[in-house]
Amino acid sequence: MELRLGSRINLVLVILALTLSGATVEAQRAGCKNVHYDLAFILDTSSSVGRENFEKIRQWVSNIVDSFDVAPDKTRVAVVRYSDTPTTEFTLSKHRSLEAVKRAASEIVYRGGNTMTGDAISYTTNNIFTERNGARPKAIGIQRVAILLTDGLSQDYVLEPSKAAAKAGIRMFAVGIGEALKVELEEIAAEPKNAHVFYVTDFNAIDKIRGRLRRRLCENVLCPNMKVQPDRFKPNSSSYALEEVPGFDLMKFFNVRDILGTRTDEGQSAYVRLGTMPIVQQAEDVFPQGLPDEYAFVTTFKFRKTSRREDWYLWQVFDKYGIPQVSIRLDGENKAVEYNAVGLIKDAVRAVFKNPEVDNLFDRNWHKIAMSVEAKSVSLYLDCKLIQTLPIGDREDIDIQGKTVIGKRLYDSVPIDFDLQRMMIYCDSKHAELETCCDIPGGPCPKKVVTEAPPLEIPTPTPTAVEQKRGPEANCSCPEGEKGDIGVPGVAGPKGDKGVSGLKGAVGTSGVKGAKGDTV
Repeated sequence: MELRLGSRINLVLVILALTLSGATVEAQRAGCKNVHYDLAFILDTSSSVGRENFEKIRQWVSNIVDSFDVAPDKTRVAVVRYSDTPTTEFTLSKHRSLEAVKRAASEIVYRGGNTMTGDAISYTTNNIFTERNGARPKAIGIQRVAILLTDGLSQDYVLEPSKAAAKAGIRMFAVGIGEALKVELEEIAAEPKNAHVFYVTDFNAIDKIRGRLRRRLCENVLCPNMKVQPDRFKPNSSSYALEEVPGFDLMKFFNVRDILGTRTDEGQSAYVRLGTMPIVQQAEDVFPQGLPDEYAFVTTFKFRKTSRREDWYLWQVFDKYGIPQVSIRLDGENKAVEYNAVGLIKDAVRAVFKNPEVDNLFDRNWHKIAMSVEAKSVSLYLDCKLIQTLPIGDREDIDIQGKTVIGKRLYDSVPIDFDLQRMMIYCDSKHAELETCCDIPGGPCPKKVVTEAPPLEIPTPTPTAVEQKRGPEANCSCPEGEKGDIGVPGVAGPKGDKGVSGLKGAVGTSGVKGAKGDTV
């Protein structure tokens, strides 16, 4: 799809005006590329790790650091290694460039010994995250993060040292390998536990979690927690029954329910009818830290009579010059869905979804769009079914010195007439796939998984024929009747067991003297 002619002309005029005036376009970029940290690695060098595996740990640290912008005014890195006792490999102020940190990571010393994890956490809190060793003052707002990697059960207590680290403003990530105990990892990690605990079966697999760890590190900085319904995610998923997840509830941030009021139809959740006024907010009020590199955009909505044929933005962020930063576009004329974002190398990158299955979206029924935006691809889910995955170029962080809008026409920004039930951005791209369609009338809604036996039901006695005929006022008190006849004798019972011997009887009286016998 191409932009309408009017939109192109407006964009050219803006750029031309800026050029002629000599103005410098200073973008206030916000996102993962612009979040910086005081970052410490706490590495288990006990005997159970072994020299060969420790070489993999060195490489893992180097690979993770490679995704940060390392500099004194950006991200600073430190390393603590521990076994019997913790030792500083290098402080936050030691190395001032990425190359220097990676070189130092390749030279981390392996010692062997016991696994005193709790002692290592306390040591890091008291000796690494201090201003004398390069940590920046808390008032500056630089995130303090520690990533602890261990392969076994600690030989000391970890809970109290971990609580002290959290109290000091340190976010702890716990990475367990092999014999590491999940309960102990959860004692170490920050809240929410499911975002700060990682586990792999062996050292060969630690690099597989690198990207996920890097994303979690960022998303918990950028994204507030938002409440979700208990049936929001599929029953077999790790997110099932969660009450809060990181993300943006756009309906709440835009105050659309308060401004426009809600409507209800039979069998349908409450919704809002848009189109009477612009729904706009300052971008930095909604996304003060920008958007994460990967996320999921999810909305449940319904076209109205005219909007199904319009070309419009379902959601968009644009800078103070009107240049789009990110948008979801619905082209009713061509029956297509487009994801568009500002590019890192190109001016813009886009993914256009157009096929017969997408055509079904443009009727006047309720539908759910879920879009999974990942580093190199964008996937479209329609009514909880994967439609297509398309590649996309590298994206730049958004400029938040502008506005964000829901439902505006492409070529003149007129508000679009449509019904909206919910619209949100999850800071985990996988939630696009995990969403259920329980909020769509007649939509596919997975059955609940029964995890325990239901309580036994006590059957209600079947009423007799007389009771069935008795009316609702049959509760009465009657006089006693006449005594009935004696009933028929019952059937003889079976022969009983032999009884025990009775007591010895009393001595009897003497008998009468007998008659004299005959003489022989």
